[in-house]
Amino acid sequence: MDNIIREEYVTTRDGTKLYTEVVIPGEGGKFPVIVERHPYVSTPIDADYYRKKDFRGYVHIFQHCRGAGMSEGEFLPYQTEETDGLDLLDWIRKQDFYNGEIYLAGSSYGSTVHISYMRHNPPDVKAMLIWVQDCERYNIVYRNGFYKIGLTGDWCLAQLLRKTVKKRSYIKSETFRTMPLSGISESVFGRRIDYFEEELVHPDKNDPYWQTPAGGSEYRNIMQKCNVPILLLTGFYDIYTEGVFDMWESIPADRKNLHAMIVTPYEHNFNHTGVRDPENYPNFTNGRIRDLYPEIEYDWFDYHRLGTPFRPVDKGKMMYYTLFENQWHTAEHLQDSPDEELFYLTADRQLAASAPSEKNEITYVYNPFVPATFQGGVCNNFGGMQFQDPPDSRYDIISFHTEPFTEQRICNGRIRMKLQVKTTAPDTCFYVRLSLVRKDGTALALRDDIDSVLRTNPDYQSCGIAEIEYQFAPHSFMIREEERLRLDVSSSCFPHFHIHTNRKGIQTLQTGADIAKNTIITGESVLRVYTEKLKTK
Repeated sequence: MDNIIREEYVTTRDGTKLYTEVVIPGEGGKFPVIVERHPYVSTPIDADYYRKKDFRGYVHIFQHCRGAGMSEGEFLPYQTEETDGLDLLDWIRKQDFYNGEIYLAGSSYGSTVHISYMRHNPPDVKAMLIWVQDCERYNIVYRNGFYKIGLTGDWCLAQLLRKTVKKRSYIKSETFRTMPLSGISESVFGRRIDYFEEELVHPDKNDPYWQTPAGGSEYRNIMQKCNVPILLLTGFYDIYTEGVFDMWESIPADRKNLHAMIVTPYEHNFNHTGVRDPENYPNFTNGRIRDLYPEIEYDWFDYHRLGTPFRPVDKGKMMYYTLFENQWHTAEHLQDSPDEELFYLTADRQLAASAPSEKNEITYVYNPFVPATFQGGVCNNFGGMQFQDPPDSRYDIISFHTEPFTEQRICNGRIRMKLQVKTTAPDTCFYVRLSLVRKDGTALALRDDIDSVLRTNPDYQSCGIAEIEYQFAPHSFMIREEERLRLDVSSSCFPHFHIHTNRKGIQTLQTGADIAKNTIITGESVLRVYTEKLKTK
């Protein structure tokens, strides 16, 4: 029997009508319900395809978010997802096909819409997936006080008011070089978008703003608040990698065995990279979760509903893929590998295994009006892992290399580093990027980070010495014989992060910028990598 497709308009509590499609696997029965809501739609589903598709006994509901596709209203991200989602659940409970069970699915913003209301723990929601999404809004918008242009900025300008304001050709990454950046929504859209503008002026993670509904408080700490079994999925190059790991680690011990987590070797859309399959790009064998488990959401839901085995990983465990070893592993946590290796930055631009006898300085000019650029957003911005430009590709990018490794090593956990610096400016920033240099000399980005001098050294005075500590997002990869690590140090990474103006204060409020001389102090600056020998079978 073909599926039955209904088109509905669900009316929210404020009277807005949201376009909703219902696919029912038969007439006259009651079924468990899978719910998806997202904004990335413009037309109805393909009726011919969905009429024949096997939904494994579930009703499947697709709703266009407010202001998207065929729904009424304006799309203002995060603002009404909680109430709109709860209103949809209430509507489902009144339908003749509802059997008392609801399951939540979706990825990226399609997970956000469900996270928004799960603090209420609706009793009929039996399980959910959170694909590639962080529940901490600050992490989505900022990294150590730096606005993520390459994640939130570009996305917001592309998605805001998507139905009511036509796309404008002048909305580019360069738009974010406007000074001051604060007030940009009025220039772009002809009206002030309050929530967008508020995020621009709250770069401090401890600012009370992030504890309010406007700052995403209803989404925060969802793993502590929610009693529903959740499958977390991310990739080591997902834009939310670190946040999803934090979510996993935040689960209370007495509820850990409700949940599971899977980490692929890929990025946000589970493909190789932002550049579509470039020549010689690494092939991570069996790394695509859809290739291994094409209907993983149904597998997870059936596990809870019917007790059928969930093949990927047991509850209470995470499954992660070690890049270049090309193997899946299962554990409760991704622990740092046992052997700590120190690599000291030296004056001759090496990452040396022992500390040099004396400190030296490498000084470069940082000009905020001509920012450095890097290929790929790694795991803080869109773009994932990409091939890097040659070392020392600009006057303001300083590259350091290890000696070639003499044996294969597995690197698990969080790489850390200490950078000792100084600047002629009252404040500035230092950006670091770690890459793996292959035998053929090509370099693939592993991790990156950015921080400002004053954020970590609040009493800093110009030309004094400061230390910045970096902790990279978790990773798991293999370093093969004759491969090396490369560390690039700069003071900008545009268009991924907002430019630092070399002035004190909130950067998005600055009306101008200054040129500074920034200095890396070698000998005291050190990279900490955690490795172990590859275990032979």
